[in-house]
Amino acid sequence: MAQEIELKLALAEQGWRSLSRHPALREAAEPPHTQTLRNLYFDTVDLALRRQRVALRLRRAGRQWLQTVKCASSARAGLSSRPEWEQPFSGHFDFSRIEDVALRSELEALRDRGALSAVFDTDFERREWRFSVGGGELLLMADRGHILAGGRRETISEIELELAGAPVEALLELAGRLAETLPLRAESRSKAQRGYDLMAGAEPVPVRAGRSPIDPDGSAAAAFRAVALDCIAHYQANEHGALHSDAPEFIHQMRVALRRLRSALRVFAPALPTAAAETLAMHLRALASELGELRDRDVLQTELLAPVIASAPDVALLDLERTLRSARAARRDRVLAALQDGRQARLMIALLSLLQQPDIDHAPSLRKLARKRLASAHRRMIRAAHRARGGDIDTLHALRIDVKRLRYAIEFFLPLLDAERTRQTLDTLSEAQESLGFLNDLSQAGPRLLAAAGNSEVLLSAVSRIAAHHMPRYRTVVDRAPCLLRALSHLPAPR
Repeated sequence: MAQEIELKLALAEQGWRSLSRHPALREAAEPPHTQTLRNLYFDTVDLALRRQRVALRLRRAGRQWLQTVKCASSARAGLSSRPEWEQPFSGHFDFSRIEDVALRSELEALRDRGALSAVFDTDFERREWRFSVGGGELLLMADRGHILAGGRRETISEIELELAGAPVEALLELAGRLAETLPLRAESRSKAQRGYDLMAGAEPVPVRAGRSPIDPDGSAAAAFRAVALDCIAHYQANEHGALHSDAPEFIHQMRVALRRLRSALRVFAPALPTAAAETLAMHLRALASELGELRDRDVLQTELLAPVIASAPDVALLDLERTLRSARAARRDRVLAALQDGRQARLMIALLSLLQQPDIDHAPSLRKLARKRLASAHRRMIRAAHRARGGDIDTLHALRIDVKRLRYAIEFFLPLLDAERTRQTLDTLSEAQESLGFLNDLSQAGPRLLAAAGNSEVLLSAVSRIAAHHMPRYRTVVDRAPCLLRALSHLPAPR
């Protein structure tokens, strides 16, 4: 059995010429080897192997066929590690070399029943470079072709960096150099996963953040690694939908994932290497700012403008909606470019580099860190609640941010806290975040609506109608604000 460790990076179509000229390729030990690969993936009619996250593949390279069995990978921001068994194919499936007894028995039973058949295939050209690094080798494979499944076709355009005895640091260093100038994006889905998805023809569905993955008995650094990888998994689970669907929820969930990761960097800062954490924070800001602007425009159209049009559409509102839709389309194009121009790849590589760092000396224990960081976030929120009593929009906005940061910190450390008491605290914070978020949405929408209306009296009247439509809810939130601020001011510290 081999343990495959690789980093998969999608390459935008316009990046192939730049890749072929990249100076890093001149450092390869020998000229690239080029071959055409045809791959057949096998499963049962009811996709039993997919459910077990096992891939069975036959690959033809030249005149030779190879049989490969791969198990579920442990994917981290595009970097995957998974067991695989590869051997020549002699005309029938032979699973005798698989050390996993249960897996071998299952595959042999399916073979003997004649239950295995080809379900989809991939055809691509591969160029492979080999680098001698650190006493081992590092492979760079550039794949270009198609996945064919269920009468559907999807492009393969990606590079893979695979360890063959070289250290992980060498892989990340080369990936970082490539991502500086190439339109790359860390890809979490394998070709097999993409083939199954294409065969199913299912539309992507937005994915929300899950429960905290931290181990209460682990270290603070281990807790950060678990939380950070969970945030990235949340981000990447929505990325495919954002790239291929105009539904606003995908961008919203990606933005939430990046906000949670930024909060994790602040919360776990005492347990992290400073320089690597700062580099990651820089790449986070570069991508999050693009998503934030598009999300604000999505809220404006779907939550503020759409209800008004639905209740009483007229020409002025529809004209305003067309103007806003055009501005949003331009912003979405910018976001799609940002997701594929290397910024996302640089973020993922920075995260992987941070996760590879050894634990710092004298780091606090997880429970000590949790107590101190939760107490600090709680005090900060209480002070912000007191400052917001005057009703100034800037202080309310600051309070919203502190409420959100306290909520994220509690969610990270939830396995360490009293579940019932904490649930009540989170309910209060969620209610506050929703009310304060509505006020913030209105304050952000005003300038954009006025800019879209320009000097047109007709469009300005439409802006007035939008404001009037939301005035009842605005008054309700404002009337309830003193009660909400008192509740926040007396919110018990999480324990």
